[in-house]
Amino acid sequence: MSLQVQFLTMGLMLASGVLIGLLFDLYRVLARELHFPRWLIPLLDLLYWLIATVLVFRMLLYGNFGQVRLFIFLGLFAGYTLYFLVLSEGAVRLILFIIRIVEAIIHFLVRTVEICIIRPVMLLYKLVVTLLGFVTAVAIFLYKVVLQLLYPLRFLIRVAGRAIRPYWRVPDWLRRPWRKFRQWLKR
Repeated sequence: MSLQVQFLTMGLMLASGVLIGLLFDLYRVLARELHFPRWLIPLLDLLYWLIATVLVFRMLLYGNFGQVRLFIFLGLFAGYTLYFLVLSEGAVRLILFIIRIVEAIIHFLVRTVEICIIRPVMLLYKLVVTLLGFVTAVAIFLYKVVLQLLYPLRFLIRVAGRAIRPYWRVPDWLRRPWRKFRQWLKR
């Protein structure tokens, strides 16, 4: 293995250490901010280590075709330590800032949907219910008024019907089908 390949591999391992540290901070901040359930934490830990392993292995394959040497572990440790000494605090602040921006965007979108869609639909629903209630109340009132106005007329129609009944006779051609129909209904 040439010196150039070794330097490239060392640089890639330093970068891998920094990326593993960044992923760890990202995972740690997201776990704290999103309040994952306790039973999910071991699964997320396993996922973190799987991603870190794949990242290091891919970098190792790219740098020196997967050969494992002592300086690879030293490079990983040096990159990880460098990250936590120099970059970790700023990265955590940046991650929190991005989370706050995403929360603000989601809050804005939810508020926009609520104001532009949900509230108008609810107002329209309340308006329709109110109008239907008003129309129903008016219809019931008019129905009662009409019944009260027609009550004397009903009495007059009954009296006139009683007066006409003795003189009015249903023709036979209409009486027979009616009797048959009534008999059929009684069966």
